Amino acid sequence: MGLARGGRIATIDGLRGIAILLVVWFHYWQISWQSLVLPVVHDAPQWLAETGYLGVALFFFISGFVIALPFVEAHAVGAPPPTWRHFYTRRLLKIVPSYVLVIAVLIAIGFQTYPNLPAGAKDVGIHLLFVHDWFPAYNSSIDGVMWSLGVEVQFYLLFPLFCFAFLRWPRATVLVMFAIANAWRLWSYHGDHYYLEQKLAQLPGYLDFFAAGMFGAFAYVSTALRPQAAARRWLFTLMALAGVVLYVALSRDCYLHRFDPEWPQLWVVRWRSAIAVACFLTAVGSLFAFRRAQYALANPLLLYLAAISYNLYLWHVPIARELQTWRIPPYAGDPHTDHRWMLTFPLIAIPVALAVSTAVTYGFERPILRWRPRRRRLPATEGPEARTAITVGS
Repeated sequence: MGLARGGRIATIDGLRGIAILLVVWFHYWQISWQSLVLPVVHDAPQWLAETGYLGVALFFFISGFVIALPFVEAHAVGAPPPTWRHFYTRRLLKIVPSYVLVIAVLIAIGFQTYPNLPAGAKDVGIHLLFVHDWFPAYNSSIDGVMWSLGVEVQFYLLFPLFCFAFLRWPRATVLVMFAIANAWRLWSYHGDHYYLEQKLAQLPGYLDFFAAGMFGAFAYVSTALRPQAAARRWLFTLMALAGVVLYVALSRDCYLHRFDPEWPQLWVVRWRSAIAVACFLTAVGSLFAFRRAQYALANPLLLYLAAISYNLYLWHVPIARELQTWRIPPYAGDPHTDHRWMLTFPLIAIPVALAVSTAVTYGFERPILRWRPRRRRLPATEGPEARTAITVGS
């Protein structure tokens, strides 16, 4: 099974580390325009950078897996599920404090400004309600990456309904969620294109990733409770490899079509669900793959990035923008014509972002999370099968 580390599944954390690595790489490429074309591999690093925004979808897959797993575990062994009070307390303590902190700091330092107090109060209020991604004027204000927090929290609010259906009809629920996501994307694409990118990034357009994550939790528990199936490590290793190959092929195809009209919106309409399938194959395969394959994914660097991923996600763009504003490192004229700046900027911005995110994670987020009520453990009287699956946190 997946490598356990402090009640978590290390391979899932490794995927979280890959997701934040892709997202940060993409945004820093957008800011610096620093391309990576190397001997032998040519533009391989570059196409990973320019399609790094797909890492956000991987975050949604992991969220679906993580929040569904305790409910799937309890349902599988006939134990009482976690309470919704525990679920929402955990989500609140994980998401809101760091979110409020970054909003407060960015407004305090003038990263986000307003013409008057009512305008600022309205923007902040809409963000605190996590509905800013439904309003074009507020979707990218304060910190552009925050749109995904709206998607996350909206899914949390609907999760009890999805969970109720999923525990009773897992396959049918997943198919319906995939159908809704694709119908939403098609409707958005064939409608008004003025806000097409925003509509494609709203919750209905990402339901297939949450569904794939929930089904991944179901597949994990179902397999873990069948030792003979879980022992087929070669099969799961091939499954994980197939997921990686599929993701690479899709992201490469996305990159090759970057000059097409309406890229990447049309590509997203066609292929986003295939990315969800790639995430499922990679995650579930890694959970039962050969140990060496698991350790390759759950390496110390990725686990570190996973640990600070939420705060790194919130802080990396504002830090990079502020450094550019303050000309750190220095440049003259247009920085995108200064090749020395383009090369040195990420070498400064990335360590600063890592340092700030690490400090906020361990000095602010973790102390708050320690206040959360402890998750109920499955009773020992349930028997060994009841403890086969490994609990994962987020």
